Amino acid sequence: MDNPYHVLETNRLILQTFQWDLFPELSRLLANPVVHRYFPHPLNELEAKEFMSRVLDQQTLNGYSLWAVFKKDNSDFIGLCGLLKQLVDAIEEVEVGYRLDNAFWGHGFGAEAAAGCVEYARNVLRVPSVISLIRPINTPSIRVAEKNGFVPEKETLFCGLPHWVYRKQLI
Repeated sequence: MDNPYHVLETNRLILQTFQWDLFPELSRLLANPVVHRYFPHPLNELEAKEFMSRVLDQQTLNGYSLWAVFKKDNSDFIGLCGLLKQLVDAIEEVEVGYRLDNAFWGHGFGAEAAAGCVEYARNVLRVPSVISLIRPINTPSIRVAEKNGFVPEKETLFCGLPHWVYRKQLI
């Protein structure tokens, strides 16, 4: 029987919509200080619940959001990756966002999940381009973006912090 939450898969990964039964895994990821070293702070349980609610609301409202990422070979939850509707400098954009548990860094999973999301944006959403908002100090995320053909476009303030807008043209 097909998984109704399945969104896409890559060679090694399965991405599916979040459900509340995944909250313990998501909460651990969001509380991890290593994963969040380039974010303002790790999230406590209340903030993680608010994050999960926003993800689910975006999925319902837009038909896409951040998705749970699992390894195909053993079904391990390794993080999140997906597409977000963002307002950047008064322009609505579709962002590819990703956050993986640091235990899974260095294996190309972030780039692979992001590439799957780029293809989803191209083939399903049919948007002309996608962006990634990355803080200038976040060199690992910059490498993931560049590996997928994103190029730096401009610097902007996002959530009160300087970010680079990396863009990939799809059309």
